[in-house]
Amino acid sequence: MTMDVMLAAGGAAWEQAAIGELESSTSLRLVRRCVDVADLLAVAHTGQANAAIVSADLPGLDVDAVAQLGRSGVVVAAVGADPERCAALGIRRSLHIGQLGDIAHDVLVPAGPQARRAPVVAVWGPAGAPGRSTVALALASAAAARRIDTILVDADTYGGAQGQLLSVLDDVSGLVAACRAANQGRPGEVVDHLLEVDPGLRLLTGLPRADMWPQVRAGAFETVLDRMCGEAELVVVDIASPLEPGTGTGADRNQTALQVVAAADLVVVVGRPDPVGLARLVRGVQDLSAIDPGGRHVIAINMMRPSLGWREREVRATVARLTGDEPVVHLPFDQSGLDLAAVKGRAPREAAPSSPFVARIEVLLGHVLSVVVPPRAVTGPAA
Repeated sequence: MTMDVMLAAGGAAWEQAAIGELESSTSLRLVRRCVDVADLLAVAHTGQANAAIVSADLPGLDVDAVAQLGRSGVVVAAVGADPERCAALGIRRSLHIGQLGDIAHDVLVPAGPQARRAPVVAVWGPAGAPGRSTVALALASAAAARRIDTILVDADTYGGAQGQLLSVLDDVSGLVAACRAANQGRPGEVVDHLLEVDPGLRLLTGLPRADMWPQVRAGAFETVLDRMCGEAELVVVDIASPLEPGTGTGADRNQTALQVVAAADLVVVVGRPDPVGLARLVRGVQDLSAIDPGGRHVIAINMMRPSLGWREREVRATVARLTGDEPVVHLPFDQSGLDLAAVKGRAPREAAPSSPFVARIEVLLGHVLSVVVPPRAVTGPAA
């Protein structure tokens, strides 16, 4: 079997030797000498090659570029590079001249078992302000109160709110800073941008301005999410409502939410109980199931209130009939308690511990943990 290979050496001293080795190889075939990263990606997207041999110092080669090559089915190897530098960029192998054929090993041998990672819980809901951010914060805070080391990631590319909810008024976006560090091959710095907001709860702040979304590149965000999963026992991610797939180039505004849904061990779907909210919830659940057919989700009805004239069992029956899933919890609309939390810049359980909303969040957390955490690891709230 002959492997089609691209070469992007950027004028490195080993380039001519590599060309000679590839041209004389019976297992490798040089299909393109690429002048830069843009050329490398363009050829990869055409499907002409299934491997790339590069210089780790090639200008513009970063985590996102390597991830785009991977999504195009291209295995990447660097010549003579420091293995740590390769790992930071997401490059699986460092090769040496005379052994370029070893790149075939990465294609033929499946990856070994992955290291243990924290479960990811995505909090999502259709358009119309169903309270995704409030539920995500309350859920993460409740988990931390059970002595579960928790990270809350604000990954809403249409406008993050977690910083405002917790009175974190820093102009620097933790998400952007973490993605920048990851994209430049410094994954160890990703966790430096977490803020401890409560005991056992750390926050990665979101975008202070929605127009910053292009800085959250797909490959870099994947690295950030992986690092978060290695730093905690539970990762809760607040994402935006649009889930329409784009071009898959890494520059799509909805790509972040799609990545989280794909990586999530569970998606908490938040919907409102009024007629407009229920209609959007039904369509949203259908869209989510189409995007991630094998994924697990639970439905949480938010903003339940007597003024609607509907009881919980009526809302539950309606949602079950139209989606096939019964809501696991109905969260009451405690206006005064939630307003107090927002004004104080605290999680609802910290600002209004006796709130009925907080009590029902405990019910939701119980359902979540029963799905994503082994039973022996689930404990009660801290005293």
